[in-house]
Amino acid sequence: MYSEGKKIRKTYFRTFEFIKSLFCCLLLLAIVGQLPANAEFKVINDLSGRDANPWERIELLEDDDPHFVTENFHLKSRQNHRIIQKAFNTNKPHSRNVLLHFAPNWTRARNKTPVLLVHGAGDNACRGFCHPWIFDLPEDGHIEKPGLMQFLVKKGFPVFAITYSHPHGCNFLQAQQLANAISRIKSVTGADKVDVVCHSKGAMSVRIYASSLGDNTHEFKWLTPFRHDIRKIVFVASPLKGIDTAFRYYAYNFTVKQQNLAAPLGPESMLWQGMFVDNYHHNKLFPGQFQMLHNWVKDGIGYNSQSGTPDANYTRSVLYNGGVSTLLVSDGIDRAIQEGGDVIRLLNEKGVDPSITCHVLAGTKQTIDTVKFGWLELPVGEFAGDSDGVLFLKSATWTKGLRARGARLGSVKVLDTHHVGLTIIPAALNHIAEVLSERNTDKEIR
Repeated sequence: MYSEGKKIRKTYFRTFEFIKSLFCCLLLLAIVGQLPANAEFKVINDLSGRDANPWERIELLEDDDPHFVTENFHLKSRQNHRIIQKAFNTNKPHSRNVLLHFAPNWTRARNKTPVLLVHGAGDNACRGFCHPWIFDLPEDGHIEKPGLMQFLVKKGFPVFAITYSHPHGCNFLQAQQLANAISRIKSVTGADKVDVVCHSKGAMSVRIYASSLGDNTHEFKWLTPFRHDIRKIVFVASPLKGIDTAFRYYAYNFTVKQQNLAAPLGPESMLWQGMFVDNYHHNKLFPGQFQMLHNWVKDGIGYNSQSGTPDANYTRSVLYNGGVSTLLVSDGIDRAIQEGGDVIRLLNEKGVDPSITCHVLAGTKQTIDTVKFGWLELPVGEFAGDSDGVLFLKSATWTKGLRARGARLGSVKVLDTHHVGLTIIPAALNHIAEVLSERNTDKEIR
């Protein structure tokens, strides 16, 4: 009897020890999951010479942190640019990878502060900053109309650029890759800080890093906090207070569906070819887009004729606010904002680090393109309010959120051009070079 009781007590003791050990392991895992990233990135490949043209060198960086996940691609958003695909060695790179581009003469530039260019959605550093008028580099390598990179190099800046693995990827994962790229630039140049020029969606990752927003989230506490290594940020056509396009226009959603475009959809499902088609898997391909949402109708920009629907605008209301119509089922923009993490609100409450000087460049040309229907030519753009054809001007010039913690506002410049023109026209390029220059102290607000 004594021996049997001893065995039972021994079994209980072992069970208790096992449970205690298991609990400690789970607790440790939970704690580790919230710690800033200690994993390291490394250079795993590079291109140079003709393979990297018009860049001097392109490095492929890889971060081995396990938080980086596989992000699936829409067929039309894969990395199909000839040089970008070669540098990644695939057209569907993993989020752990990012490209760092080195411009010509980066070691011999007159200005000492490195400049990092950050592209927007559906783009890459080559098309966005080297040959903005054409999608791919010509076979002979000659660029008839060069871009911002070549312009800044001629002005004496040491220029770098980043190409994210996914053109519509998670902005938080891209913020970590931005931190890695800046770390690499500091390592090769010896500089303490960089200046950043970001276009469109590229502003999201820049703001997340520059505000240490990972600290304010449960899922991304592991991100590297801001290391005071950005001197200036130039926000070009940036969604500083978000967008609402996918929920504002039924016609936009119809066009995306009809042409199978690489763009997010607002409704949960849509009537398509006689049946309701679910959009869940399609929208999973655009995580970064849903992190940029903001309810602009509540914020004072109402509907215009572009938002109209043939059922006395009932579908228009359902699309934006949620509900069911004969054409679609929608949870509404407010639900989508919450599911996307309410990132715009968090960014504007947090503000960028007060050590940074911010510059803003926005446009007012509402027509970004035209489409022809026989003899009829119709403008394409954002006409519900002042805009650059994609972003409302109120969003692109919303500086209150940048200054929430005391960051200095260096300049706000508004030009008569559209969303893409802000990285192309001479007035925009000259302004960017001016605010990057060491002597710049202006504050020009329109």
